[in-house]
Amino acid sequence: MMNMGPVSCLVILLFLFGKTVTTESRNLNFGQCELSGVSFQELRNYFGAIKQTVQTQDNRTEVVLLKESVLLEVPLSESCCLLRHLLRFYVERVFRHYEATSNMLRRKTSTLANAFLSIKTNLRVCHDQNKCACGEESHRRHKVVLEEYEKLEKNIAAVKALGEMDVLFAWMENIRN
Repeated sequence: MMNMGPVSCLVILLFLFGKTVTTESRNLNFGQCELSGVSFQELRNYFGAIKQTVQTQDNRTEVVLLKESVLLEVPLSESCCLLRHLLRFYVERVFRHYEATSNMLRRKTSTLANAFLSIKTNLRVCHDQNKCACGEESHRRHKVVLEEYEKLEKNIAAVKALGEMDVLFAWMENIRN
């Protein structure tokens, strides 16, 4: 019998069960819009790979883009629209303006950007089917985030927004319940 150390066993277990863990996906409900196949574990893993670096790069701790007051008590009917606005904000501004300090960071943020783009595309389908209501409340909340973002230099603002993605994920996970 072959003698396998704890690391070898771990590698084998990860290989055998890794697909189950990484492909765990859930349906998200934002108002009338249901998104299927979204894996929060994957999103969190992508973010986890860059979190420490981007949060260390954030020198403007007095500024908060994703304030709890912006995300708390969003009317369920407008949650789809707000999420669509926030994902577009991340795809079109944050990821575009982030200046990665290494190839690894560039790859990880690119993977995260692609995941956001995929969810945003699905939200667009809901919007086109009139299942994603946009009202005054979602526009106002999105505007608050943009105004704070615009106060900072683009790369500094991008770093700040990336570092706050755990707030966005927590809101997304809670809104679906």
